[in-house]
Amino acid sequence: MENKTVAMEFLDYLRYEKGSSENTLSSYKRDLNLFFSEVPKNFQSIEDEEVIEYVDKLSKTVKRNTVLRKIASIRAFYKFCYINKYITDNPTESLKNLKREFKLPEVLKLSEIKDIIDAIPNTPEGVRDKIIIKILVATGARISEVLTLDIKDVENQDYEFIRVLGKGSKYRLIPIYSQLEEEIKAYIENDRKILVLERKEKESENKNKKKGHELEYKLFLGTRRENFWKRLKKYAKNAKIEKNVYPHIFRHSVATMLINNGADIRIVQEILGHVNISTTEIYTHVGKRELKEIYNKVKIGDEE
Repeated sequence: MENKTVAMEFLDYLRYEKGSSENTLSSYKRDLNLFFSEVPKNFQSIEDEEVIEYVDKLSKTVKRNTVLRKIASIRAFYKFCYINKYITDNPTESLKNLKREFKLPEVLKLSEIKDIIDAIPNTPEGVRDKIIIKILVATGARISEVLTLDIKDVENQDYEFIRVLGKGSKYRLIPIYSQLEEEIKAYIENDRKILVLERKEKESENKNKKKGHELEYKLFLGTRRENFWKRLKKYAKNAKIEKNVYPHIFRHSVATMLINNGADIRIVQEILGHVNISTTEIYTHVGKRELKEIYNKVKIGDEE
């Protein structure tokens, strides 16, 4: 679905259902046109980092009240898209933190991440979710990239790297620390096998090729982004974390931890797979050993 088509549908909604004035409609239209010209991607593939970068750039050139109005326009548009199920993840959620101060969204401290992991039960499903969170933190990958991993994406890399399929159908290798390597192996050999048996019992009378592929190849069984998001909220609540915890917060947290531990911003961009026209030129080739040394600084492990 094209940006222009959805934008027109949104404006029609404001005109005919909300009764907005023509001046208001004109403002929304201008704001959306500017947004899509500055972030030239399909509305469904735009991520919160790109929205934040756009607002940050905007705040340096126009007055504060103008920025706040444009934020309201973008948020209203994406709320409309979310309600109408054109998107499953709203990239403007982080803008709630930008209404008063233009800064990056809240991040988790390493201790808070450990508290969340400790709040997860040691059931096969719980072990699976712990591994998912640890991979999110160890790699900075998107939740969609982690949940679509096949076993071969770690097995073929000798468990030292994870191969993720990112935006633009581009693969990238991301190193993981040795303790997580062992935990993934143990999960595959033990907890995952239990989950496979449970799934086979449930699907014994209703099998298809897709489910067969999942049982045989998928690293993480029985979880989707929506379901994981709900469980993560519960884990965070049990850990008494008052921050708004959602899968993408781990990605923000990883970037912050890497930079605080001395990683060059260009390395962070390559690790996270941020590919856009304005930053491609400053990307540099990063050797695998250098990446692994950086990640060893932010690994999650049991403290001695």
